[in-house]
Parts: sequence; structure tokens; C-alpha cells
Amino acid sequence: MARDQDPKTARLYDRRTVERNIKKGLITRKDWDKHLKSLDDVADKGVYGTEAEADDDDLDDTTDEAETVEETSTEPESGAPSN
Repeated sequence: MARDQDPKTARLYDRRTVERNIKKGLITRKDWDKHLKSLDDVADKGVYGTEAEADDDDLDDTTDEAETVEETSTEPESGAPSN
């Protein structure tokens, strides 16, 4: 959210709820289009490349460990009656 924008107004243009707000008549499609055109282009501020790929590899390792824990935790305890 931009710092100079009123928080209540900013919620109307939140991309997650804008369709609902248009259907309710809180804003119009024209207002939404105008808002989108007024936004700055921040594509050059994004992070692209190998950093994100390295993070994905780390996540894969932890996922395998979590699956192993789930598999062993589904076994019945020795004191529990078996059905």
C-alpha cells in the first residue's frame, strides 16, 4: 500500500477484493482501470535468477524430512488398542 493513500481507500483497490467491491458498487471498473494506470512500474525492483532457485532446493530437503516424520507418526502407539 502506498504511504500517501488513505487506508480505507486502499482496501477498495486491493486486488484480492476488487471484484467484490465492483459487484457491490463501491467502485467502478473505470475507477479500477484508472487506479492500475496510476501505479508505478516496479518490475526492475524484482529479484530474478539463481537466488530463488537455491531457496527452492532448500525447501525440497525439508519437505522430505517432514514427510518422513508424518509416515512414522501415523503408526499406532504400543499402548493404544488396535482396531
